[in-house]
Amino acid sequence: MNETVKTSLVVMFYSLLTGICMALFTQIEGFVKFLFSLLALYIGIRYFRRFETVGMRVLYIVLALVFTFITILSFVVYTFQQQNPELFQ
Repeated sequence: MNETVKTSLVVMFYSLLTGICMALFTQIEGFVKFLFSLLALYIGIRYFRRFETVGMRVLYIVLALVFTFITILSFVVYTFQQQNPELFQ
């Protein structure tokens, strides 16, 4: 596999995991939400140890935020659809 493709997939994977953890942090109530924030922090630390260039780190942060917003939007749409089933018949 080409190195740039492999690197791109690794960046996407780390960003996706971090984005999902941050979205779960915003959606879950109680103490468990802090476990997701710590998990996102741990994933970020692992990523920053692996990639040391500024460009890769900025790409990771931007993609993590994009995945966070996409995940939150998905949660909101799903919740709205579950609470208003008459609109989707």
